[in-house]
Amino acid sequence: MRLDDIKESALMAIDTLRTNKLRSSLTILGVGVGVLTVIFMVAIIQGLNRAFADQIESLGSNTIFVSKFEPSFGRPPGPDEIHRKDLTMDDVEALRTEAPSIVGVSPIHRMLSATMRYQDKQTDTPILLGVTPYYEFVQTQYVASGRFVNDIDMQDRSNVVILGVDVKQALFPYEDAIDKEVRIEGNPYRVIGVMEPLGNFFGQSRDNSIFIPLTTFDKYYPDRPFPEVVFFVIVRPRSRAFVKPAMDEITDILRRRRRLAPGEPNNFGISSQDSLLDVYNQLTGATALVLTSISFVALMIGGIGVMNIMLVSVTERTKEIGVRKAVGATKLNILSQFLIEAVVLTAIGGVMGLMAGELASLLMNAYSPLPAYVPLWAIGLGVGISGAVGIVFGLWPAWKAARLNPIDALRWE
Repeated sequence: MRLDDIKESALMAIDTLRTNKLRSSLTILGVGVGVLTVIFMVAIIQGLNRAFADQIESLGSNTIFVSKFEPSFGRPPGPDEIHRKDLTMDDVEALRTEAPSIVGVSPIHRMLSATMRYQDKQTDTPILLGVTPYYEFVQTQYVASGRFVNDIDMQDRSNVVILGVDVKQALFPYEDAIDKEVRIEGNPYRVIGVMEPLGNFFGQSRDNSIFIPLTTFDKYYPDRPFPEVVFFVIVRPRSRAFVKPAMDEITDILRRRRRLAPGEPNNFGISSQDSLLDVYNQLTGATALVLTSISFVALMIGGIGVMNIMLVSVTERTKEIGVRKAVGATKLNILSQFLIEAVVLTAIGGVMGLMAGELASLLMNAYSPLPAYVPLWAIGLGVGISGAVGIVFGLWPAWKAARLNPIDALRWE
């Protein structure tokens, strides 16, 4: 088929759409709603994936997390995990000295909440972290003013504390916090530093924390059970390229120290940024599949509307088809005319659906806590799907028109 024939068929198709504005508009609306649904679902899924990746990245692009619990999202630890043997400081020292791919190890005791007072002000929500001097380097999180925990604080089990920004604002909104005396769970501490802002992690502020020496934490809270207190270790490999070797070395060291036989499953959990993303993708994969299926059902309904309208159009224009065939139009000319008409309909609907989907994602980002993001490939996908709908659902009406007998078509009333 020549290019001139295609141009002629396209112009005739567009002219027909202009002639039947209401019918064409309803068809375009059906396809547009279908494409809007697809784009909106993609925007939500991609927005959540992107937000999760950004949140994980904020924890450190090459950090490794080790604890007695398996990595999970929203799943509470099972009884077997709770009763596992805790990691120890000897394990931490073994990782530091025996793993060549590791440059820093930071053991952490975490208490979910602690009561902190300064004069007449009190806050009950800070997360209490017992840390070592390695915390800053391993986590790449540093103090904005004052200093962090040092070796002398660890040796003397000193009552010193570093405040997160939220805690500083709650207790010292208009004055410098350094060298002030505060009370944590009734015990006196001297403020020696304030951390730099860290932002949020899945809606929870990372600045609502207070840091004390790990030895001081053990002095006051030696036997607090899970879930009130959790012990875990954060490891920093030499670089991003050493994450996998470091995880293998950690696994070998801990299996040996915990006396696990060959073939026996690990009784500890180890995860990196990539493995956390893998767990997340496994949990959300089924949801993404369901949402995508729903959106394609909506698109198929729009396609059925296209087929219905095109069949009506073929019936109404039977005599026109007969005249065209009588003056020399081939089956391919008729087929292309109606097929192009269907594709033009769905393409216009697809563009409108894309614009509406982009607008909906912007409004969601502005007025909703749910993130939404429309990647460039989704725009191409929307255009491609709308064109494919026109071809798939317009092929039968176009083929029906092309097969009409010109004599019978001319007799049509």
